[in-house]
Amino acid sequence: MFDLPVVRMEVTQHEREVKGCPECHLVQQAEFPFYVTNHVQYGPAITSLVLYWNHAQLIPYERVTEMVKALVDHSISAGTVVNMTRRWLPVVEAAIKEIDAALLASKTLHVDETSLRVNGKNQWVHVASTAKVTRYGLHRSRGKKATDDIGILPRYKGTMVHDAYSVYPMYTEASHALCHAHHLRELRAYTELYGHSWSKEMTEALLEMKQAVENAGGALPEEDVRYWEAVYDELLANGRRELEERCRQGKQEGARNAQNFIQRLEKRKQEALLFLRKKEVPFDHNQAERDLRMVKVKQKISGTFRQEDDAEAFCVMRSVISTLPKHGKPVWESLQRLLSGESLQTILHSS
Repeated sequence: MFDLPVVRMEVTQHEREVKGCPECHLVQQAEFPFYVTNHVQYGPAITSLVLYWNHAQLIPYERVTEMVKALVDHSISAGTVVNMTRRWLPVVEAAIKEIDAALLASKTLHVDETSLRVNGKNQWVHVASTAKVTRYGLHRSRGKKATDDIGILPRYKGTMVHDAYSVYPMYTEASHALCHAHHLRELRAYTELYGHSWSKEMTEALLEMKQAVENAGGALPEEDVRYWEAVYDELLANGRRELEERCRQGKQEGARNAQNFIQRLEKRKQEALLFLRKKEVPFDHNQAERDLRMVKVKQKISGTFRQEDDAEAFCVMRSVISTLPKHGKPVWESLQRLLSGESLQTILHSS
């Protein structure tokens, strides 16, 4: 029979010896463990569990207090849950420097942003991520001031993968690749809502390009790239002609948006087709969208934030919590090790 042992809250008294030299009168004293800083406090095991419930499983404060009471028959307040995050935030923030270094060293960086309600107003959570690390940053702005202040994108020199948002191409030290998942959604709308035929053909072509890249192992020979570039140009030209004809016939539904879309694909052709040439460049930036999804889940489950400091702390905690599973590390156990003084690098690279 599989079952759980009885779990109880355990109180540990830490003592240290103090010795004085009778000759020189120098006093030496032993060190307390890294995590012992107050006369009475919660230790890393219960603290990491509370942080795991609150920030990884996104359980609201009051329900976390109920779970602690049910599990160990010990009462804590919602304020204690908040204070646990605030108290240990500097320890977790130290790991952010390691995450930033990994992002800056990566060949490809997925970037995106989404809104988050803080004190009744919209703020923005910006994400920069790879398959191995995640970094969230909160800012009142959606634009370049935010990404400058967060500090990753101005220093990045690899390839950014993103949607067509105009801020990202401003970082000219990096190369850029557009997300085709966004393009496929737009093309589907023109096909299904307005009956455009060019959009269906472009959808099929993009998916064929994706398959060709996969079959080639991640990048195409230059001859094949030129072929697909010609197909791309021809389909966009066909789209322009079709839209002009539809407008002459009075069928203007969706025409203006479609014209703008075609113009964008023409102008940003190199970004759109970079995945054909570079093995490390993906077809889409679904990595960033997956990493941002939990921000919206947080709002649905727990509601919004009353204070900006708590929203910023959530972004710091989620950066580490999102990074750990990408290395196959258990979140609760890893948080406990982090709060006990181990570095994030040590945890991520331990066997």
